[in-house]
Amino acid sequence: MLRKRMMPRLGLLLGLWWGMWLAAHAQAQPGSVRGTLLEVGTGNPVSFASVVLLRAADSTFVAGTQASEVGAFELAPLPLGQYVLRATAVGYRTGRRVISLTAGGAVLALGTLRLRTAATQLTDVVVTAERAVVTGGLDKKVVDVSKDLTVSGGTAIDVLQNVPSVTVDQTGAVSIRGSSGVTIFIDGKPTGTTLDQIPASSIQSVEVVTNPSARYDASGASGILNIVLKKEQRDGLNGQATALVGTGDKYNAALSLNYRKGNLNWFGSYDFRRDHRRINGTLDQTTRAGADNLVLHQDRSGTNLQTSHAARLGFDYALTPEQTLTLAVQPRFNPLANDETLDSRQVNAALGNQVVPAGTSRRTNASTGTFRSADVTADYRRVWEQHKGRELTASAIYTPLLADNDVVSSILYADNRLMQQQQRTTTRTQQGTAQVDYVHPLGEKSRFEVGARSSLRQYDIDYHFSSVPTLGFDPSNRFIYNQYVQAAYGIYAGSKGNFSYQAGLRAEQTNLDGNQVATSEKFTQQYLAWFPSAVLAYELPHEQRVQASYSKRIQRPDAGELNPFTDRSDQLNLVTGNPQLLPEYVHSVELGHEISFASGRSLNTTAFYRVETNTAQGFRRVITDPLTGNLVTSTTRQNLGTETTYGLELVGASPLTTWWKANATASTFRRLIVGASLDGTPINTASQVFTTRLNNVFTLGKRLDAQVALNYRSPINSAQGTRSGNFNVDFATKYNVLGDRGTLTLRVADIFNTLHFDFTAYGTDLATASHFKRESRIAFLGFTYRFGQNRNAKPDKKQREDEGGGFE
Repeated sequence: MLRKRMMPRLGLLLGLWWGMWLAAHAQAQPGSVRGTLLEVGTGNPVSFASVVLLRAADSTFVAGTQASEVGAFELAPLPLGQYVLRATAVGYRTGRRVISLTAGGAVLALGTLRLRTAATQLTDVVVTAERAVVTGGLDKKVVDVSKDLTVSGGTAIDVLQNVPSVTVDQTGAVSIRGSSGVTIFIDGKPTGTTLDQIPASSIQSVEVVTNPSARYDASGASGILNIVLKKEQRDGLNGQATALVGTGDKYNAALSLNYRKGNLNWFGSYDFRRDHRRINGTLDQTTRAGADNLVLHQDRSGTNLQTSHAARLGFDYALTPEQTLTLAVQPRFNPLANDETLDSRQVNAALGNQVVPAGTSRRTNASTGTFRSADVTADYRRVWEQHKGRELTASAIYTPLLADNDVVSSILYADNRLMQQQQRTTTRTQQGTAQVDYVHPLGEKSRFEVGARSSLRQYDIDYHFSSVPTLGFDPSNRFIYNQYVQAAYGIYAGSKGNFSYQAGLRAEQTNLDGNQVATSEKFTQQYLAWFPSAVLAYELPHEQRVQASYSKRIQRPDAGELNPFTDRSDQLNLVTGNPQLLPEYVHSVELGHEISFASGRSLNTTAFYRVETNTAQGFRRVITDPLTGNLVTSTTRQNLGTETTYGLELVGASPLTTWWKANATASTFRRLIVGASLDGTPINTASQVFTTRLNNVFTLGKRLDAQVALNYRSPINSAQGTRSGNFNVDFATKYNVLGDRGTLTLRVADIFNTLHFDFTAYGTDLATASHFKRESRIAFLGFTYRFGQNRNAKPDKKQREDEGGGFE
């Protein structure tokens, strides 16, 4: 026992002695080693990796450093001799390389060294069901979802449900740590598509940026989710075909192709999806005014049918070894057809539960529509081989959208009156963004970065309403809205010893205008805002790092929230926009710690605190409709006051046995909303929120893998109520066939059918309890076939000699 205790200490003393000897003889040591660490496949820099040099004869420590944010490192001065260079980073395999410094080659430039991610092949073992929990640099966390079995046949909504910090409810609304102000990017660019139009099979990873640096668009109060699409890196023709069938009339077929030869890389994909879902819900609402006390009960049932056609076609072309051009187009076509029945019964409790004819009816809605959109993108990248880390990038994206939705309704009232209604909404949208970024290294360990961005959004929302018999008023409406944002930023980053730091400042000028054609109501807003950000990280021994960060963000209201017209599609619950709505501002602070162990275990801990001013939420109140004289509710989004959130988040991974690995996420935070509505109603709500995810991966044989994921989210408050908690369990398994080129998959989502969306709201003379359930227990059976170069070919001898197969 004494010997076991003494050996590590003796090794440490020898290492310290060796380091002191090197310092004393630095002037006589002519050697140096430098290089750049990049990730295999993506080519992204492996930021802040630990790089050490060991003496080949006995593995004694010689020198060590930390790579810069662009992956560059240098070790000097060094004595001549034979060494082992070792590079380690969280989420990557350890890379080893034997090097020699001789009198004729004392200065060694290794160039680019590519590290494999942790979820890769080791000798004859292929890890196929494991996905990295958290990797990334100073300002983002990256979750690899490419091997998540529980999203087979799903969409980006299914993917995000398994991403740490992210919550997706049954309506498809996305939030990060309880805040719904989330900006969605695809490959770093804004998009006009919705999450349910992005197939899960096309997604490689999701970047969660909760405290974005000044380089990122400042929009999104709670942060940014960047969905990174798959792109093949191998030469020749490669591809993958998938077909799935799900219970209850659900189908999915996808084909992706990639051809790389020389300087040119073509890629293309097509995804077809048919998703037929049953829905049901209830609403119980009490409204009071004067002597009236109205009690409303609604039962809702129906089906939603969404069909999706999504394609992607583009190419990468290496103009020179230092310049790359990428062009791509992603068209989407989404027809939909929904049928719904809404039974309403309203009584006046103050009059002995007398039936209110205007609030008692059976309504049937038949909705049809189409959604057409496309992302047209161009990217240019320029690097300088002789000036490592210097980079110029430029990108542009144009997204036209056309949505056409037609709802035909038949309403039979309690007094046997019959009304026919038709509502048609045509939305034409154009979005465009252009951005340029430049990174200039200042030596080996620091850099300066500048950039500019210009974006525009134009909305033309045309709403036509007709009824037989007529209502006596025409709620038809056309709203035209334009938003322009011009931005510029600067960032300085560097490192000194074990410290790494980054500070930036972004300025954004916003100009917007709206025109409510029906009422001739126009409005404009103009404002300039500054957005600072900062990050400080410190590398600790034993693969540990602590990090602190700060950022300021903005959440601008969208066109629908600003449109002053009243939506009367539900005549008992009106919705009106607010042209005076101001943007929300968020100040966010995070303190994090991460550690990795040689056994494959890792733990990431983050404490966070955020304050949102001008917090905006829909505020509901009881009014007498001036057009009908009925007692109804009216909802308008208002700036209510201040929202404060603070909490703790843990993300960990651990191999429990040789065949069982677990990834877990747990977070708790307190959310407080304090302020007042426009009519002076005070608001003071608080809740303690808990979220937990446990993802279990089982290797049951050479070809068979299984996965079980458990998710829990506790209730969370809003300004006027509470959204209920949820718990669900997903299961998936896969079996490789045809020499590992084919894969059979079976997935069961929400095994116990527990997913739902319940909400309670309260206010002056108002109490509401609603329940909504969308079909969620679904089984999918699928088959995937891969062709081209064999992904699972055995590594060569040189790769096997590398410790962990880290270097490509």
